[in-house]
Amino acid sequence: MLSSSSLNLRSAKPSDRPHLLVWDTPDEVELQQIALYNNAQRVNYRQNLLSRVKPGDRFLVLHQYLDRELNAISSIGASADKPIVLLEGLDCFITYLYVQPASPISLFWQKITDMRHLESLLWILLPSKLVHDGWAETRCIRRTSIFQETDRSYS
Repeated sequence: MLSSSSLNLRSAKPSDRPHLLVWDTPDEVELQQIALYNNAQRVNYRQNLLSRVKPGDRFLVLHQYLDRELNAISSIGASADKPIVLLEGLDCFITYLYVQPASPISLFWQKITDMRHLESLLWILLPSKLVHDGWAETRCIRRTSIFQETDRSYS
């Protein structure tokens, strides 16, 4: 049995591309333990997005600025203080993309899958229902519940 506090995010390869931590019901205490164990910085996409919104903006229309959001995700690692970034809250953006008419969700997944040369090891926390079918299992860890065996498919 593997505890969350010993979940090793550091050994992910390749280290310059995004990886997924798939977890349907993450626990705040466990996430904090994972971050401490891995010397990871937890970053919330929602808060990052709110910090980038100008006071006069009335509508976000994020689906029209897909490249801007992908650049923001990439720059989160560049501004990180720690070698590993655990990105939380991206589920709101992905859900937003799914519900748009003529949704660019396939383009989003293609571009984030192809993202390279990240300055920090990027782990994106997502629920299983939002993970794209084409995501490489070698760049993914699936958690099911507290203190349950972790699928370490990236080994």
